[in-house]
Amino acid sequence: MEFLWCLVVTTSIGVGFKLFSRYKVNTFNAIVINYTVCLVLGTLLDPEVDVPFSKEIIQAEWFLFDALLGLLFITGFNLTAQAIQTSGITLTTLMQRMSLLLTVSFTVLFFKEHFGWLEFSGLLCALLAIVAINQKKSTSLEKSSSPIPIILLAVLAFAASIEILLYYVEKTGIVGHQQMAFTTHGFGIAAVLGWLAMTWLWISGKNNLNGRDVIAGILLGVPNFFSIYLLLKMLNQGWNGSILYPLLNVSVLLLSTFIAIIIFHEKLNKLNWIGIGLATASILLISYSHNTA
Repeated sequence: MEFLWCLVVTTSIGVGFKLFSRYKVNTFNAIVINYTVCLVLGTLLDPEVDVPFSKEIIQAEWFLFDALLGLLFITGFNLTAQAIQTSGITLTTLMQRMSLLLTVSFTVLFFKEHFGWLEFSGLLCALLAIVAINQKKSTSLEKSSSPIPIILLAVLAFAASIEILLYYVEKTGIVGHQQMAFTTHGFGIAAVLGWLAMTWLWISGKNNLNGRDVIAGILLGVPNFFSIYLLLKMLNQGWNGSILYPLLNVSVLLLSTFIAIIIFHEKLNKLNWIGIGLATASILLISYSHNTA
């Protein structure tokens, strides 16, 4: 059940970003508000967190990892937004999902997770599906073999870094039962960094916060918080990262594609439909390997 909820909230984040341009939302402002909502939400839901950034929290073994996570959150989200503007949603989404190559490699090499032929077949189908589903006739990927822009490589690196960090702190037992507190304060640090940047931009006359940005940030913050919290919870329940990350990435991509068809009336070409078939095969293979592990 946690996986299904994680799939829903994670997919809704991408849908929200897609709507930002339609309603002329300032993406950076919405991202900062989103992290603020995550901090408030986590504080209200966790009885152990009476005051954010209390002495006990700051002295926790995992707090330095949380500080790094907060920096990765705010930087990675804004890099993604900038990449969408410069390189388009298709290529940006492609690079985000390709992060599972680095993440799965980390889980297998450093934590010696089982990775047999079923897992390999599922991962291969997942990678092919990601490329095929994101392939559009109008993209530069089909028109040119020019080098991948640095910002897209940065998006991939930050996406993988966040996944690897979350996996590491959970599997090493650093977080323990304090998953909610860890999630809350990671978002909180991102919020603090975001407000500092937004204040500086406001003072220099380069940015203004409006009600539309606040509403968008609130609507983004709720699913964003639970996407990370549920991911940590599943890892704590014993999911292998080499199974969970490909399964979640491909499922999100598949659900997002169907939402794009139904709600945004996007058209698919033959390669896209092949990608959907590969994604379905990947989900079945990885799910079967998880159930038989």
